[in-house]
Amino acid sequence: MPSPREPMLFVAQLKVMPGQLEEATRLFKHPRLPNNVMVHEFLALLGKPDAMVIFEAQDAVTAADFVTQFGHVAETITSLALPVEELKWTS
Repeated sequence: MPSPREPMLFVAQLKVMPGQLEEATRLFKHPRLPNNVMVHEFLALLGKPDAMVIFEAQDAVTAADFVTQFGHVAETITSLALPVEELKWTS
C-alpha cells in the first residue's frame, strides 16, 4: 500500500479590495477549511499586503480550493513554500 504524500506548505498574501475590509475581516477570522487543509497562521499585516495565511494542503488543487474563497474580497498571491534546508541548488 503506497504511503500518503507529505502535505505541501503554502503562503497566500491577501490585499483587501476597496470597500471590502469588514467582509474580509469576517472571512479571514472564519475561513472555510476544505478537507486536508490546516492553517498554521492567519496574520493581519500593517502595510500591504493586508494579511497573510500560512497553510498546509495535500496538493495545489486543494490549496486553490481554500484560497479562492477570498477572491471576492481580496487580491491573492499564493506561493508554494519550501524549507531552505530542502533547497538542492546550494550547499
